[in-house]
Amino acid sequence: MRLTLFFRIFCILIFCNVSGQEVYELDPAYPVHDLNRNLQVVADTSNLLSTEMLLHHDNMLKYTRANELPKFLEPNITYWGKLQIKALDTLLGWELHFQDIMIGPPAWTKSNGRVDVYAYVENQLLFHQVTGVEVPFSERANKESWILNSISLHELPIEETTTIIIRAQGNSFGYPPYFNLSARSPEQPYYHQINQFNNSFNTFMFGVTFIIFLFFLLQYLYLKDTVYFWFSLWLFFCTLTQAMTIGLLIDRLLSWRYPFWFISANGIFFTFWFFGRAFIGSKKKYPKLDKFILGLALFVLAEIVITALYVIFFNPKIYYIEPGIHFQLLNIYTLGSLILSLVLTFKKDRFSRYFGIGSFIASIFLVIGTLWSMGLIRPPFRLDPYVTGLFFQIVIYSFGMAYRSQKINVQIQNERLKAAQSLAEIQRMRDLDEVKTRFFANISHEFRTPLSLIHGPLQQAKKASIHPDDPILIGNRAYDVIKKNISRLQNLINQLLDLSKMESGAVQLKLQQGGLIQFLRSQVFSFESVAEQSNISLNTHFPQELPEAYYDKDKLEKILNNLLSNSFKYTSPGGAVSINVSNSDTILIIEISDTGNGMSKKDVDRIFDRFYRVEGTEVEGSGIGLALTKELVDLYNGQISVRSEKGRGTTFKIRIPIALSDLPGSVKIEKYAKELEPLNGVDQMESLNETMACEDVSDDGMEVVLLVEDNKDLLDFISEVLSSKYKIITAKDGLQGQRMAFEHIPDLIISDVMMPKKDGYELCNALKNNIKTSHIPIVMLTAKAGQANKLAGLTQGADAYLTKPFDSDELLLRAENLIASRKKIWEHFKNFELMEVKDLKLSSVDDTFLQKVIQVIKDNIDNDLLSVEDIASKVGFSRAQLHRKLKALTNKSAGQLVSEIRMNKARSMLQSKAGSVSEVAYSVGYSNLSYFTKSFKENSEYFPARFKIKKPPCLAACLIWLPLLGSNQGPSD
Repeated sequence: MRLTLFFRIFCILIFCNVSGQEVYELDPAYPVHDLNRNLQVVADTSNLLSTEMLLHHDNMLKYTRANELPKFLEPNITYWGKLQIKALDTLLGWELHFQDIMIGPPAWTKSNGRVDVYAYVENQLLFHQVTGVEVPFSERANKESWILNSISLHELPIEETTTIIIRAQGNSFGYPPYFNLSARSPEQPYYHQINQFNNSFNTFMFGVTFIIFLFFLLQYLYLKDTVYFWFSLWLFFCTLTQAMTIGLLIDRLLSWRYPFWFISANGIFFTFWFFGRAFIGSKKKYPKLDKFILGLALFVLAEIVITALYVIFFNPKIYYIEPGIHFQLLNIYTLGSLILSLVLTFKKDRFSRYFGIGSFIASIFLVIGTLWSMGLIRPPFRLDPYVTGLFFQIVIYSFGMAYRSQKINVQIQNERLKAAQSLAEIQRMRDLDEVKTRFFANISHEFRTPLSLIHGPLQQAKKASIHPDDPILIGNRAYDVIKKNISRLQNLINQLLDLSKMESGAVQLKLQQGGLIQFLRSQVFSFESVAEQSNISLNTHFPQELPEAYYDKDKLEKILNNLLSNSFKYTSPGGAVSINVSNSDTILIIEISDTGNGMSKKDVDRIFDRFYRVEGTEVEGSGIGLALTKELVDLYNGQISVRSEKGRGTTFKIRIPIALSDLPGSVKIEKYAKELEPLNGVDQMESLNETMACEDVSDDGMEVVLLVEDNKDLLDFISEVLSSKYKIITAKDGLQGQRMAFEHIPDLIISDVMMPKKDGYELCNALKNNIKTSHIPIVMLTAKAGQANKLAGLTQGADAYLTKPFDSDELLLRAENLIASRKKIWEHFKNFELMEVKDLKLSSVDDTFLQKVIQVIKDNIDNDLLSVEDIASKVGFSRAQLHRKLKALTNKSAGQLVSEIRMNKARSMLQSKAGSVSEVAYSVGYSNLSYFTKSFKENSEYFPARFKIKKPPCLAACLIWLPLLGSNQGPSD
């Protein structure tokens, strides 16, 4: 009885168990079907189950319905599931989903490791599909997203029961497998959003970390600084960890997923302290503390390496990413980090304190994270403590790196500045020694020259004496040389004494009144030769004379000479130096500007220091010129300022008082009366020149001289020298000079070489190659005294070449000789009876001109209406130009030349008996016979003696002579 009862109960249990496996009818009319109620799940703790056992021996297994399973299954255990489905219609596009209920954690918590799905119809295998993150990508049933564990159901037959057997394994991070089955139509393909672990904060963190990593990596590659290397390495592990947090890289790794993650995620810890050592510089600052820092970093590095090797080679069971006692050791590391952070926070060093505060904050979050990982606490606000702490670290240390770079740069700059100052001081002392040495060498040289010129004549005089007891006699020339050089030595000594007096305050002003502007003019224009030799334009502007102004002639001369010497010294050829003098009621203002290289602000600030020179410029000189200038201006109660810019020149501006009330009290008035009268004649000369330049030059018998000079004062000086003998016209540049030469045809041109618009060489070449002006003598004035410069001027056709400064008597004599030489040409011209012009000493252009004029006259010799205007038109001249040209070449007007050529022709015809007197008269353009006779008589002085006609004694003699002329017989004596 008992056996029968037991058998009946066993059969009922088996029947109930078998009958519990219901067939689920899947109707495609409904888009989503929850299959958990029909899914039977069994744990394979011994790893002995197979599909065969679940198909044929499942009555021996203890199943649990999937909807009755706990939320999380056991890690590291394989689970099997069995489900029977009958498709009521075609399931095209339908999928069987394993729904992951862990929404929000990092990506490495997601997905089953491997899921095998077998489908059987009547014990025949219909298909075998595989899914899961640790399945090779090419074998996965769903390649759309690695998170989705799903297979296709479109192969299920219609109206037939299909048995589905599932084998599910958790992933290698120690997370358990899951089922949560649902069948979903194509209209409802997903049970959650794609990449549901990819929350905005994690994505933001990855982007920020990656960008900062690239930035500091480039900084390291450029600067090669160890701090940037360790910070970049730490950021590299942070970037890798954040990439895996949002699902990058983690899905492409199979068997190496966990070791790769473990090394990357934990590499943050040891690189952090290596970065800290470099950031603080603890090896130098705190050697003992540095050993603890290095020990902590090596401790966590060793723990990571050992654990990783243990996982790789021994394949231990991982429980929720924890391999063994890793998190316990990590807590020890965290505790050590907290202690070190506190120690560093209380250090006086700014970098140590900064790093300690950041490390302390990060350690707090790390402690929370490790306790969370061990399941001891839940972090507040549902924030990942690891990521949050990492975020604060990246922000803090990114600013820290910027702060460190700034401080180190300032420190480096200060050190460089100190080093530069030390080197500058050494160089300054060296330069000072060199400048002093050069200064005394120059002074010695200045003394040696006059001493030699004193010693030489005395020695020669000594040699000239025959007997030692005879008196030593020196000539006048030797006496003058000795006297001149004694004066020079005395001046040098006085200058040195002035320097000493300036330092001791023993110098005072010696004032005089009157002639200030004239004095300034003379000082400025003494540099004109320097300007021309250096090819530098000298531009000046002076006001009207100031008769009431007081000034110290000697001090003002030294000031101007020093400043002008500097301006010309630092101005390149082709540049300009400008002097602008202006005044108010009590102040004289002098501005001296140049177009030189200019100076930096540092040099401008020190330009008045004694022995200072601008680096790379001044190579000669004592270095006290500007310092002495400043002292002299201060002595004047004046002001001197400098405005300079690199590459744009320098301007010195001096303001000195000229009223006695504004000058220092301790002055000596040397001359109260006016020493020089203002040059009122200058203004008159300017007015005269302007008038002559604007009106035609009248032919009053005076030769005309054209002066071409851009310097107004020099122009006035030359005009004054020549105005007593010549009529003067002026031009301010070469272009205007060329225009006036064509217009007035002067007898002589005196031209400067260096001028704006067109220089003297160009002007000379243009005039000598133009038929209107080719005959005009040209005198070139220049400061370029070299042989090459003279040849250049003479090559262009210049008749004379005078070097500045020139002697005024020499200039006047040159002008007289050149004009007189043109007159001698006419005498030669007359002797050849106007027939052999080609033999005259004329230029080819002048020769051509005369030949052309004579030919025009000869071609029209029988034209009694031939006028001067006709001749001028045919040779391309105006009447006035033709008159001036012919007067210069032949000393004859055009009318005189026509008359003489006609008379020559008549004489020739009469001599050869070519016709009667009346026929000859008509053939040479005379329609009035009596006028021809009168003209013939007036020109007889040019004929040979046998053709001279004596004055008839009476009317009867005339009547006798006239028939003779008409009888084809030549006139007799």
